[in-house]
Amino acid sequence: MAKVVKQTKQNLSTAYDLVIADLFSLLKKAKDGAKIKLGELGTLHKKHRIMYSALNGKAYAYYQVSFKASPELKKALDK
Repeated sequence: MAKVVKQTKQNLSTAYDLVIADLFSLLKKAKDGAKIKLGELGTLHKKHRIMYSALNGKAYAYYQVSFKASPELKKALDK
């Protein structure tokens, strides 16, 4: 049987910190083009991009992280 924990600001803060640290770690370890599944919420896609500046002609590399919602989440949000 699961232990019931009283929800407090401190507990929520700790939970958010753990989730953020875990997500940060997953994104750092993920290869280019990787998809990270977030349970029934959807997926994150990590893509390497290069942008060329029109001002100085330099190339800038960055990672784009996009989110694709699952069909279940889309249904829930449409209600």
